[in-house]
Amino acid sequence: METVTNILVPIDFSVSSRNAYRYAKTLSKTLNAKLTVVHVKEHSIMVSDVEIAPLPFDNEPRLVKDIEEFITKEDAVMNTPTVKNEVNIQILRGDPVSVLTRLSENKKTNLIVIGTTGFSDVLTKIFGSTSVKLSNQAHCPVILVPKDAKWQPIKQIMYASNYDSMTAKAVEKITSFALNIEATIHFINVKNFDPMLETKQKEMNLNGLFESVDPNLHYENRTIYGNNTLEELKTYSEENNINLMAFVSKHRNFWENLIHKSITENMTLSTITPIMVIHLDDK
Repeated sequence: METVTNILVPIDFSVSSRNAYRYAKTLSKTLNAKLTVVHVKEHSIMVSDVEIAPLPFDNEPRLVKDIEEFITKEDAVMNTPTVKNEVNIQILRGDPVSVLTRLSENKKTNLIVIGTTGFSDVLTKIFGSTSVKLSNQAHCPVILVPKDAKWQPIKQIMYASNYDSMTAKAVEKITSFALNIEATIHFINVKNFDPMLETKQKEMNLNGLFESVDPNLHYENRTIYGNNTLEELKTYSEENNINLMAFVSKHRNFWENLIHKSITENMTLSTITPIMVIHLDDK
């Protein structure tokens, strides 16, 4: 994972996007990164059951002012002064997931921070929220911020490695991020275990996954046992004061997302700890 120099935070003026902005703003200061607020307007609006009218462009100045007021208000809530030009603003048009996915391909976009209930609609229960869909499709890491999550300095990262193969590339991505913020990584592998039939496995062997171990890197290596993976990860997170959960994922197509229950979606519905999703084929 490359050094984070520019963070995007999509907003839709919802409570969840306000919370995500506060998280992203504080994280950007921690990483000394630029922050860009992105608002995506749909191309069109429904004016009847069958007619679609183009969205007028003359409301752009009003929208810019609304976003500036949004930033000023949230900075006041955080008790941080609003510095002119400290936060960039982008207003784009189109489908939010498609637009944000394209932005994630830009080399200048290193990280996206998004609230987990933003841009929701009547199809959410079938197709998943915009935030989860974006985390599946984006080409840069995405941090999902649950609506009740509060900023905490990221000192303990839980890296759940059992959902994808533990590879040197995956380890490099998360360790470089941890080094940037001086955090400890907990490499966690959850195994189902029947004591009548199985012998507990040894801890994961991380030898060979590091090209070279940075002396400043601090990490724990744990295998935990249980028959409910989500609950085991949540329990470990709570007991070890985890500030950020990290999952490695693979990009999925439409039908795979529809058929498979997303571990990320399940976790965001049941925890207030922010979740980072990293893809093995991220730029």
